Amino acid sequence: MLGFIVNPVSGNGKGKKVWEQLERALRGQGAHFLMRQTSGEGEAQKLAIELIQKEGVKKLIAVGGDGTVHEVINGIQKSGQKCVFGHVAAGSGNDYARGHGVPKDPLEALNRVMTDRDERWIDLLKINGRVAVNSIGAGFDALVAKTTNESRYKNWLNRYRIGKFAYFISMIRVLSVYQPCHVTLIVDEQKFSIKNTWLIALANIPNYGGGMLICPGASPDDGEMKICVVHNVSRLQLLLAFPKIFNGTHATHPGVKFYSGHHVTIQAERPLFVHADGELVGETPIIVDILAARQAICG
Repeated sequence: MLGFIVNPVSGNGKGKKVWEQLERALRGQGAHFLMRQTSGEGEAQKLAIELIQKEGVKKLIAVGGDGTVHEVINGIQKSGQKCVFGHVAAGSGNDYARGHGVPKDPLEALNRVMTDRDERWIDLLKINGRVAVNSIGAGFDALVAKTTNESRYKNWLNRYRIGKFAYFISMIRVLSVYQPCHVTLIVDEQKFSIKNTWLIALANIPNYGGGMLICPGASPDDGEMKICVVHNVSRLQLLLAFPKIFNGTHATHPGVKFYSGHHVTIQAERPLFVHADGELVGETPIIVDILAARQAICG
């Protein structure tokens, strides 16, 4: 059985419009499917478990943004059963879609996930009893994500299909008040003491924050996470280097360090906000593990 979980308000209403387009195509093909719409935070995860355990869904397609992807895959993992994941992007950031080559056209994306030719397994990042699909961030970027999600301008920008600029606006706001701090990073039992740390990003795909290439070398199926640390830079230096993140050329900046590993601990001299796939999930200290080849996907 094929299942769809639709976030109708994602992308400032884009989710609803995309689903209407998909539904017409599905009925035109005579496809048999079940659909559930979300009405609030956390519901996509519950609906995913219900569709898998009670309705026998074997392929589950998330129609929405990265938040919907995050919740649906967490639901699949918590169901305890194998279920293939597919995605039709209808959000503002759409990092999962970029990182996995999901077509922008909804009908093309639907055709891809309806076939069984491209099924493959990807890694996940485990944190606090949950999993992240794209990335986990601690520090400056987590506060930016929190500020963006709580802002009014995110929906306003989504209305004009320029939602990715919401992250930039939030970054400027947070930049003026954020204080970097000393962080201890432990990667596969190797300890690193890093002063004046702005952020630590753990990535499963290169894409981050609506199209930035925070870890250009990250791959979702190589069995390890890539880690980017930004430290020892002034506010002005960080601002000037920011545009380089969109093409990955920040990698050569002296204030940027990269690591890779399977088991990571982050400790800081003060609690730092932590996000998983752009959703706030707690504060440091945290422990993150790679779950290799944990989720089957298609499309």
